[in-house]
Amino acid sequence: MILNKLTYNAGTAARVVRAKLSFPVNKKMIQFCGIQRSGNHAVINWIIGQESSKTCFINGVFPGENPWHKNWGISYPNYPYWPKTRDLAGAFVSKDLVICSYENRELKKIAKDRKLLPKYFGNSTENYSVIIIRDPYNTFASWLQKNWQLTTEIIQLWKDYAYEYLGKTNYLKGKKIFVSFNQWFLDSNYRKKIAESLGLDFSDKNLNYVSFHGGGSSFDEQSLNRQAQEMNVLNRFHNYLEDAQFLQIFEKDPEIGKLSAEIFGSIERSP
Repeated sequence: MILNKLTYNAGTAARVVRAKLSFPVNKKMIQFCGIQRSGNHAVINWIIGQESSKTCFINGVFPGENPWHKNWGISYPNYPYWPKTRDLAGAFVSKDLVICSYENRELKKIAKDRKLLPKYFGNSTENYSVIIIRDPYNTFASWLQKNWQLTTEIIQLWKDYAYEYLGKTNYLKGKKIFVSFNQWFLDSNYRKKIAESLGLDFSDKNLNYVSFHGGGSSFDEQSLNRQAQEMNVLNRFHNYLEDAQFLQIFEKDPEIGKLSAEIFGSIERSP
């Protein structure tokens, strides 16, 4: 036990020195950005499943804050042990994949966070930004199904993500991968291209996994875990076609529909 402790301490000291000298500590870092109910966790779990890599997933990162101490949860998929205590102490434990998930955060704030992350994780050989967007009809219907308040800020945030997706803004620099949740759900070739863009071996593992984060699906919760592809995720909004609050969103701001059409094409409005 004493020998293990000495080995851990020596390893920590070496990694701290490497981090200070800007040598890579981790292989791959992903800043994953999305609005809640956009399929964030479905895609994150799928990314984790592509390779059996030692992964640290930090859910609910707050831009500008220490992600080890302010978050919605930390997990270590594919790790042979639990390094959280050492990570919290600043040990810079080496990781194959680090995923920092930002939910409902402004892109300009996430962009500023890129320069801060090495302070907490050490440098990574590869750095990516992944921006996920789901069509506004199903996104907002899922919010209403959860009885969450759809504020003007959240609606504007969806538009801001759409602007970035369409290249109208360019807040996130470097390697940037856009994910249309609609297409990701439907198209295995599209998923394969995303995996390749992230330098991952494509396997489609975890595709049918329903995450417990956020209570699972707004409509099915976790009842279809292991059968996620059977969920009717592209037509949820049909339940809200006579809902005044839902309809008013698109009546007040026609640009939402226009942005949706640019990204997702025509979406059938009738059940």
